Amino acid sequence: MPRRIVTEDGSRFWIADYELAPLAADEVKVRVTLAAPKHGTEAQLLTGSAFSAKEWNPELRLFLPRPETSTPAPPSPRGIGNMVVGEVLEVGAAVTRFAPGDRVFGYGQVREQVHLPEAKLFPLGELSEADAVCCDPAHVAFVAVRDGNIRIGDDVAVFGLGAIGLLAVQLARAAGAHRVFAVDPLALRREHALAHGATAALNPLSCDPALEIKLATQKLGVDVAIETSGNGKALNDSIRCVRQCGTVVHVPWGPKDASALKLGEEFHHNRPTIVGSQAWVGWGNADRSHPLWDHERAYLATIQLFRDRKLTGEGIVTPIVAFEDAPDVLPTIFTAPEKSIKIGVRFE
Repeated sequence: MPRRIVTEDGSRFWIADYELAPLAADEVKVRVTLAAPKHGTEAQLLTGSAFSAKEWNPELRLFLPRPETSTPAPPSPRGIGNMVVGEVLEVGAAVTRFAPGDRVFGYGQVREQVHLPEAKLFPLGELSEADAVCCDPAHVAFVAVRDGNIRIGDDVAVFGLGAIGLLAVQLARAAGAHRVFAVDPLALRREHALAHGATAALNPLSCDPALEIKLATQKLGVDVAIETSGNGKALNDSIRCVRQCGTVVHVPWGPKDASALKLGEEFHHNRPTIVGSQAWVGWGNADRSHPLWDHERAYLATIQLFRDRKLTGEGIVTPIVAFEDAPDVLPTIFTAPEKSIKIGVRFE
């Protein structure tokens, strides 16, 4: 029986058996060789988001109070994971693009085997496994860079150097940015940013990053700041560091503690534009360049940037640990973030 990694609240992870449903006609059975969770998304799912306290009304597109009779389900074991790479073991009767032995990647949980729809899988080709599992965060970063309308010669700041932020640094450079300032309190992530396109990397715990960015740009600020951390102070510093009438692209769910967000200060005086960036098609938002661009084109363009060697996931997927060791390492996503950027799980 195949095995997977599960958790209830992120404080403890363990290996559990599971059963695979019969393979559907349009599905592909994949033996997973590398899998990676998405740290920010896992944190939201485990610690709670807006959906925990309210209900989303898709017709009104509003969060509304939950009915008094509605109670959230108690925690129960759930799988984790975002992207998987592996080898095709079997294909359904209607599958035409893949055959046993092919190397593929797509969305999936950290488990030994997955059944995925043919339409949701991509050939690995010349991509490294690290590139493949970074395609999802890179797609988020790709849309954020486009939402910021970053153009050749612009100065850019990126706050939060997880996988999305580090890939945003690379993408801003690829888009023609003149200088890219990377901001994060964790040394491992700042070092990676400097090695992959950042002009400077600032520690917000030891300096005022907005002031440093202003002083480094002739007291003007950057044209675009991209905030990926979900931290209230980082969002406020993103607002503080942009030029007058500049753009702030806000990528994450949003700060749960917004006490450091001071909208009566630089926001009021410098009139920046704040853009909400959300790449996931499930929210029903058209691409800002629709109809020329849509979700599928943006995702395929992101993959092509890896194939063209304009993006790399190497060094972002760190550490890579054996499946058997993963339950002991995964809690460090929350307890020791300085030890990782994006944890990979290797299957022998």
